[in-house]
Amino acid sequence: MFTAETALCERDSSFDDARVTPDTDGCHPSCGSICRTEENIDELRAEVAELQVKVADESSPAIRWERERRRLAYLERFIDGHERGRPSGDAR
Repeated sequence: MFTAETALCERDSSFDDARVTPDTDGCHPSCGSICRTEENIDELRAEVAELQVKVADESSPAIRWERERRRLAYLERFIDGHERGRPSGDAR
């Protein structure tokens, strides 16, 4: 749920203005106001699949491999957290 006081995209907003809305162009994945849909999570799963192929490629330059490995680990943790936070009976 969006809360201007804690939203990472709204650092300079007037919090008492009811018209303050999320700045989706400035969205931060670690924001406490973020709400992901299953469609969003499916997009992240697709990115994970692509990154798994890239990370498995031993001919990748080290700097690219490391960056993609870190992104892959982050996404896997994020998706895992999403899965653990899903209400019971809503398994996928």
